[in-house]
Amino acid sequence: MLKFFKTFYFFISFIVFFYNYELSASPNTENNFHSVKEYLKNLNTLEASFIQISSDGDIKRGKIFFNLPGKLRIDYIDPDDLLITSNGFWLTIQNRKLKQTNNLPLERTPLNLFLNKKFSFENNSNIKFKIENDVITLTFFENQKASKFELEFNSNPLRLRKWVIIDEFENKTSVMLQNIKMDVKLSNKIFIPDFYDEKSD
Repeated sequence: MLKFFKTFYFFISFIVFFYNYELSASPNTENNFHSVKEYLKNLNTLEASFIQISSDGDIKRGKIFFNLPGKLRIDYIDPDDLLITSNGFWLTIQNRKLKQTNNLPLERTPLNLFLNKKFSFENNSNIKFKIENDVITLTFFENQKASKFELEFNSNPLRLRKWVIIDEFENKTSVMLQNIKMDVKLSNKIFIPDFYDEKSD
């Protein structure tokens, strides 16, 4: 769970940073950059399958859902022990096999900036932008000696297909998105935790 949550944390941090980033480059590169920026900015609802592959070969599968602002579901299917949900106020992390629940105030997590569309994040990180063989790759450096985060898009049509976390030891965790559906109608019920634990934090 921690590996995926770290991956998702960097993904959200990148998006929040991305809205405030100005690119100085060729017109074609700048056009592509801003197309990607608008793609992410206009994200409201999304449903997709994912495959997560870590550097040690560990593979996890599941589904991810957004309904912005506020709502999130990351549902692990294989194995099916973990579930992460948000109702806009609380981020709930559950181990369904152990029947354990951790609740965090969403506003105290970096996810709040993205899920509630509060894009006012500032930092001094930088981005490398590359287009090759109709694939757009954005590399986000938290700093030069720490973790890197890459987003990959198909350029025509423009679509997010993958993100990769590379830690300070060059270990990679890849999350590949499949069967992406945007602007879909999602039931509010899927953003409710699967169970309630009276002893949860």
